[in-house]
Amino acid sequence: MGLSRILKSFSTISFTWFYLFIMLENADAKIGYFWHITDLHFDSQYSTKGDISRSCWYLEHHQSNSRAPGFYGDYQCDSPWSLLETAAKAMKEKQGDNVEFVLWTGDGLSHSAKRLSEGNRLDLLRNITDLLGRTFPSQFVFPVLGHEDVQNSDYKDYKNFLANLSNIWKTWLPPEAVQTFRIGGYYTIEQTKSRLRIIVLNTNFMRHDFKYSQSHSSAIRQRPDGSIVLPSGGGGQQQYNMGYHRKHYHHDNEEHNNNNNYNRYNKDRYYSHSNSDVNYQNGADSGGVVSALSVSHESEKQWEWLEEVLAKSTRNKETVYIVGHMPPGSDERQIGIIPNGHTTYSEKNNLRYLRLVRKYSSIIQGQFFGHLHSDSFRIVYNDMGKPVSWIMIAPSITPRKSNIGQSNNPAMRLYKFETDTGQVLDYTQYYLDLEAANRDVDVDKPQWVSEYNLTTYYHGLGELSRNEISAVSLHNLADRFTNPEDILFSKYYRANSVRYPTRICDNVCSLNHYCAITRIDYREYRQCLETAASALASSVRSNVLDINNQISLLTIAFIQLFLHQRFVLRVVCLA
Repeated sequence: MGLSRILKSFSTISFTWFYLFIMLENADAKIGYFWHITDLHFDSQYSTKGDISRSCWYLEHHQSNSRAPGFYGDYQCDSPWSLLETAAKAMKEKQGDNVEFVLWTGDGLSHSAKRLSEGNRLDLLRNITDLLGRTFPSQFVFPVLGHEDVQNSDYKDYKNFLANLSNIWKTWLPPEAVQTFRIGGYYTIEQTKSRLRIIVLNTNFMRHDFKYSQSHSSAIRQRPDGSIVLPSGGGGQQQYNMGYHRKHYHHDNEEHNNNNNYNRYNKDRYYSHSNSDVNYQNGADSGGVVSALSVSHESEKQWEWLEEVLAKSTRNKETVYIVGHMPPGSDERQIGIIPNGHTTYSEKNNLRYLRLVRKYSSIIQGQFFGHLHSDSFRIVYNDMGKPVSWIMIAPSITPRKSNIGQSNNPAMRLYKFETDTGQVLDYTQYYLDLEAANRDVDVDKPQWVSEYNLTTYYHGLGELSRNEISAVSLHNLADRFTNPEDILFSKYYRANSVRYPTRICDNVCSLNHYCAITRIDYREYRQCLETAASALASSVRSNVLDINNQISLLTIAFIQLFLHQRFVLRVVCLA
């Protein structure tokens, strides 16, 4: 047998053994599911007799000529109780008992709830808690504090509210989690029969302080005449290689070790009763966090607590989900200079969060946020420009538009994952066509249907990522978003507002999405927009030049034709 045949046989045998190894490893992996719901924004004052220009509230002495709000909600208003009930019922029917847990990433209350007393707000949150408890009696719901759920009063009142809210949510949380939540609104869930740890953050501590620069809100704008407005604002000069993010990445061959058992329905699986967890009380009282609540120093303690938990998870070979309400970075639907500092992290906190994610990216299996009411994602890159982590931003259940976005159809998301490692394999997004549901209210029950499945909706995503969600595959997907006519961007843009009709997304719009997804750091985001704006402006100038050249050629052709006709006419006359 020749050397080439021996090598060929060896290669075939090696591939066969590698394939069998992968198949056996996947066979041992236990597949589970969890729901992610966010931004319910329950409004107890919603009325089908209300005024859509006034939050769908019924005002006895106010006459409205506008259309009546629907039974299940309105695109201009927050959620009625009927919408929350049908969402809970749909989750129960589609995947109720067979889920590991539910992530509820904040903003249970309406945008008008801050006018209510603390007791009223707690009663409304208790109603939602009871609804979810009845829907998932055998599973844990892991709740997150949203910015609409609390009042920005002094820290003493804030702390009292957290203590009262922890009494409502303690049915889902172990004692150690209740203890940290009562103090700062954050906690961690350590599972005893799985390597996956869940870290829940209080992102209200990350919020922007209006005393500081709004420069990260800059975005490119397009005038009606097509000219481009460059974003203003400084932020320092930071060297940035655009080429890093233009690479098409491929996976390495790292695999997870799935050895631990995971017992479903056993509530004790979610946490250990030992007191060996990190010491959350030993945070330094140093300031520096740009938050209205920083006087309590609890925001700084959360940072120190977070790094201690991540370091402990690294030592214990755990994997981690990071869960919060407000995501880091910029709103992808923000076009123009709009002051939205109250909805974002401060620049310092944004950088601090990114540094931690980069440092511990090897154990972070996923990051899950809401707040923007849109369907999008973010990619975190390391210092060499390689994608190392991802953030999923789920759309809201409320159909009401956010401050700078547009309305959306109600939506909720079901994730598929490996229960031991936390590796996210896929998700299916369900949505309610609100207009159809309101129209057919007397005919049939509202139909929550599958909007899309991630790995099949974006064709090729599953193959690129070995049928799992990865930062590399999402990077390669986002790389297509610089062209608004790309079929994958068109599908993404349709899903961004959950099939609610929106304006056409032009070059400026698509580049805002691309830069927000791939540049979470505010300085890099500004540079991305400035580079894109310059390219668009150059393109506009080039197009104008082309038009001028074409006009000149047409003028010359017309003159030549005119002279030729006069010459022919003169010859005829002479003849």
